[in-house]
Order: sequence, then C-alpha cells, then structure tokens
Amino acid sequence: GVTKVYAHPLCSSHYTCPPITRHPHASDPPPENVRRLHVLVNKTNGTLRMRRMENLVWEEECRAATMSDVLRVHDYKYVQDVSALTSSLHPAQISQLDPDTSLSRWSFHAALRAAGAVCSAVDDVVSGAARTAFCAVRPPGHHAGPRGVVTCPNDRAGSHGFCLLNNVAIGAGYALHKYRGEVNRVAIVDFDVHHGNGTEACVEGLVPGSVQTKLSTPFADLSVTDYAYKPWLGVGDSRNVFFASVHGYGGRDACVPPQIGGWFYPASGETEYTRDPADEVGDADPDAPDDDVEEFLQSQTWTRTKRRGRCNILNCGMPLPTEEAVPGQQRVDLRETYRRSVFPRLRAFDPDLIIISAGFDAHASDSMNFGYVGMVEEDYEWVTDNICKIANEKCGGKVISCLEGGYKIHGQMISPFAKSVSAHVRALSGYGGGSHYDAEASAREGATEQEIVDSRERRRQAVLAKQREDAREALARMVEREGGSGDAAKSPDRKRRRAEVDYKKLDAEMEASGE
Repeated sequence: GVTKVYAHPLCSSHYTCPPITRHPHASDPPPENVRRLHVLVNKTNGTLRMRRMENLVWEEECRAATMSDVLRVHDYKYVQDVSALTSSLHPAQISQLDPDTSLSRWSFHAALRAAGAVCSAVDDVVSGAARTAFCAVRPPGHHAGPRGVVTCPNDRAGSHGFCLLNNVAIGAGYALHKYRGEVNRVAIVDFDVHHGNGTEACVEGLVPGSVQTKLSTPFADLSVTDYAYKPWLGVGDSRNVFFASVHGYGGRDACVPPQIGGWFYPASGETEYTRDPADEVGDADPDAPDDDVEEFLQSQTWTRTKRRGRCNILNCGMPLPTEEAVPGQQRVDLRETYRRSVFPRLRAFDPDLIIISAGFDAHASDSMNFGYVGMVEEDYEWVTDNICKIANEKCGGKVISCLEGGYKIHGQMISPFAKSVSAHVRALSGYGGGSHYDAEASAREGATEQEIVDSRERRRQAVLAKQREDAREALARMVEREGGSGDAAKSPDRKRRRAEVDYKKLDAEMEASGE
C-alpha cells in the first residue's frame, strides 16, 4: 500500500485576511491563514514535497463533499447560512462569522473540498488503493458541531474556532454509510491541543436528544426545546463510533504569558470516559441487538432523555504544569495518558477504520497552547506510529489523518509546524513498521522514559545544590576578607562599610587646633 496526500487548490482560496505582506505597518495576520498550507504543499519548498517524502502519492483534484455527506452531520440551516454569507461576498472582501473565524468568497467551497478530501481518502483506503492518507486541507473542522458553534457550561457563548464543516465527522459518517458491512466501526482520535468539542457534539448527535435555547425579550425570558437526531447509518451508530480527544484543559490565569481569567479554549473536555449507549433503553450490553433501541425510538420517549453518557467518548484533559514541575515530566505524562487511557480503549473498540484529527498546535513552541500539552516532533511521530500499529492489528492498517490546528509557521519548511507535520506523515507512511501494538513493550518504554526524566532531575538538583553551597562559601569568604561579622552575611548591601565617626570629639579637636 501507499500513503496518499490530498490537497485541493481551493483550500488555499479560503482567505481569512487581506494579502499578507512584510510592510512594517502591516497588521499581523490571524493564526489560521493561507501560509499554513503553503509551508506544507508548495511545490518549490513545501515540507511534504521534499526528497525524503518522495514516496508519497499526491491527489490534488479530490472531489467536493456532496450535500448528503454534509447534512448527515450538520443541520441544513447552519450550512445554508454559511453558504449564503460566503456567496454574498466580493472576491476581495473578508467577513467575520464570529470574532475568531473569518470568511471570504470561496470559503464554503474550500470547506466542501476539505470534507470531500476525507471522503476521497475513505474511498481509497477502504478499497486498498492506499493504506494510509493525509488530508492537507483547510479550513479545519473539529470545533464545528451539528449547528456550528458548540457551547459548554464554562463558555456559554462559544466560538467557531476557525472551523466551518467538521471534516472528520463527515468522513466517518460517509465511511459507515457507503461501506456498510465492510466498515462497521469507526474510531476518531484527536490530538489537537484544543478539545474537539465539535466532533464530540457530532458523535453525541448519533443519539436522539433535545437541545434547549434560552431567549430573553423585554417582556419575558423564554426557553425553547428542539429535538435533534442525526444518525450516520442507523440506530446502532452510537455503539459503532469511538471518539478520543487528548488536549489541554483548565484555567488561563496560570498560562504563560498570563491571561486574564476565563478558560483555555474551548473550556470543555474534562477527563472523562462515557460508554454504555443503551443505558436508558434498559439494555446495558453494548453488543446486544438493536431491537430494543428501535422500539425505544418508535416509542418517542427518547425526546425526554439525555445524550450524555450514551456514546463512546473519551476525553483526556491535560492540566497546565506548575512552576515546581520537573522538566520533561509533561511529555512523559502525555505519553502515559495514551498508554493507559487511549490505546487500550482504542484496541478494545476494535475499529475497522481510524481517522485522526491531526492538530499541531500542542507543540511546545506554538504560542496558541499557552503552555498546555507541550509536544515536540518526536511525540507526534510516536503517537502516530502507535496508532498505525493498532490499525495494523485491528483493521489492516487503515488510517486517515486530517489537518486541524498548528500555527507556528515562522521558518516555513523548518518551522515547528512543518517539522511536526513531516514527522506525522513520515510515521503514517511507515505503517508502524508493519508490526502490531505491544502493550508490554510500550509499558517498558514508559518506565525507561520516566527513569530518564528522574535521572536528569537528580543531576539537576545536585547541580543546584552545589551552586547554592558555592554561593554560601563565596559569601563567607567575602565576609571574612572584609573583616565583618556574621551579621554581614545577612545584609544584601554590598557597599564597603565606613568606620563610625564621633562628631563631638572631632568638633572639640578642631576648636583646640583653631580651625
């Protein structure tokens, strides 16, 4: 098998700001801009065009997602609103969907091509034309829920987060729908530094539920209840889709640089694992037939139920390291989270296809993460390699990756973003070495990594102790040399001390001498 890269030219026509120039008075472009793709796919010096990547097969004319593909995941009104807004714009005009998310004339078309790239990748990977695939597309999508913006108790307003259509959810729904009987179970793994709240909302939409909207008028406060259900194939979808997101979660007050209050975007994704999708039907066995679920739907009692806890969703919210944290421990903790939480549940789910939401803004050099997660290129390669090994074990190596975030592009082909994507795609094209995931070997690897960090910390503490001892000895020698007392060591004043003067005696001597 080969690794294919999907990169339609229209994805570079999604303009989020005026043309970017180096004029000294020009304003900084938004983080999500056309240069992100340029550093990856530019035919002159794009990092994925380099000689070391010459084994990649390029697909630059991938189809647009059909409206049936899109509406399997998103509400028509939301899709229509975005389409109407973009089509009303002049080609040189930039508009705002919200304060974070910009649109231009071709943005909706670019979003359709981005989602279509994932669907095309599904066709090629499932048919065997490719073993793995990477979709170098924009706009990103993992913050886009069925109705666009996704809110949570910590952020009642929410934001589109640069996203228009949920590319991975559309691709997963397409795989289940078109390849029914061949692709029965789809797993989505998201390692973007921001919680994939839009994808989570789309997965929760596989279970019937209600959505409440509160409206305030001069005369009264209203609460409107709307019922929603968006299956990708049938009533058993919630059992056949697994979503895992590993991301930063917590407040912004301890970030570097400090932020004023609030939560790290999108303020959701606290560590939690939810399963047992049939608990409210009275059937706790996830492998039981769908008869009870069908009867449950026909009864219409689903309109009074809650979605939470009825889907295969794993959230791993990584906290911000404290000032006293051991250097290097953040990366060890991240890898242990995958070893202990993500990989075991991914294997137990037994997927027929794995789709990755590949965000690279968790890189330690990317300012968008404010210190959360702190990955480096080797971590992206490690995570991808292990996912490929699980895919080799469970589904013949079928892995599709789709670009999400990642904004540290300064340096272009040698930027943290470009190098991280390169490491990720290199691991995709390596197919996990053709081997299967070995939990025991991975545990031994983790123990070795922890010992390395502990050993470095012991050496660091020894150096600090030696420096403190040397400083005390130097201070003691200085006090002794200047003839001071032990009290001198307590004073931060480094000026030479003057002898005390008896001014009365001096005055008497001056009078006696006639001065």
